[in-house]
Amino acid sequence: MKRTFPPPRTRAAAPLAALLVASAACTAGPVRDDVYRLPAPYNFAFYDTYEHAARSFYAAHYTHFGAYETLLDHGEEAREAMARFALRVREAIASPPRFEPPADLIAPDWSRLAFETGQSMHWTHMLHSQLYDILSDPRVADRRAVGERAIAYYLSEPRKAFSTRGYGHRWMEGGGTWAGAFRERYPEINGILWAFHWHHAAVYEALMESDPEARRRELDRVIAVFTDSVLADPPTEMPLTAEVAPRFSEMLPAAAHIFDNLHMMHDVVNDIMADASFRGGAKAAEIERLRLRMVYATQDTVTAPPMPMAPGQEMSHAAMRVPTRRPDGRWLPQGHPAARMAGMEELMRPLAPGPDEGGSAGAAHDRAHPRGAARGEGRR
Repeated sequence: MKRTFPPPRTRAAAPLAALLVASAACTAGPVRDDVYRLPAPYNFAFYDTYEHAARSFYAAHYTHFGAYETLLDHGEEAREAMARFALRVREAIASPPRFEPPADLIAPDWSRLAFETGQSMHWTHMLHSQLYDILSDPRVADRRAVGERAIAYYLSEPRKAFSTRGYGHRWMEGGGTWAGAFRERYPEINGILWAFHWHHAAVYEALMESDPEARRRELDRVIAVFTDSVLADPPTEMPLTAEVAPRFSEMLPAAAHIFDNLHMMHDVVNDIMADASFRGGAKAAEIERLRLRMVYATQDTVTAPPMPMAPGQEMSHAAMRVPTRRPDGRWLPQGHPAARMAGMEELMRPLAPGPDEGGSAGAAHDRAHPRGAARGEGRR
């Protein structure tokens, strides 16, 4: 049967007006869209080849997002709740789930509070996974070229992607009055998180082995060191990717900085959530303020804060090694053992934008892969 519709002039105006008002209201808030990883034959090779190693990560994201949700539910003074949460975290480390739960399932209220930050983290976790896949797939002959292609696709979402600049610890130490609030109040959970930052980078370095069996042996060693040593005596500073994974970071310096900035943003969120001077919407606004200073879209205009150093305070040698241009034009990223050691006076100055030695180890990558270079694929 042929369907008939009323002519345009006879349709009710009120429903249309209501729809327009609702549409306008929706545009005032964040755009709740999503993107998907670059389609490629190597996707999921890490899980398919090294399932035990892949599952060893799953407690990390549970710890990050579970800590946010615990602080949101119980307030900044949540020591008992956080102690119970730490027990659940250690259970998840000992017996990880088969598949990774999404952040909005772990932390539904926080995911609504800081939606854009959750999206930036999710987008960067996809790049994390994709680079593990590239290093795991024996069909990938040119790891650097394929890795740079994945990074270019990631950077084609410049307001979601984290910066390729080497900020070190600047934003987490000098970005606001909240700096250090979480690690001072909840050292056990903070130590677990920094141990996981080591673990993420150490797995990259293990996957740099050329022989698949050597990779498997090295992954087993990394997981054993993580569970037996690093968790028992966690790092006292947030590890930098190049410090733990120098070969991987020399091959893909932009990725090293992206992941350092992701990890730093995780710490920034911890501190803001643990700071009682920020309440409700003020927490969301402060989280978004920091995210917008750490994304790829703004790195050419933003000046990073100086490292605040108290008298007698010391920094690790890795944190003092700044991005360094090599004779061949490529860069060594922040924290790399062969990068230039900066003096305290330099680190205590603001870091202005620009591809100088203290600036972007991703600068060469950015020139080769301009923003939007890999657009369109995988969007939904």
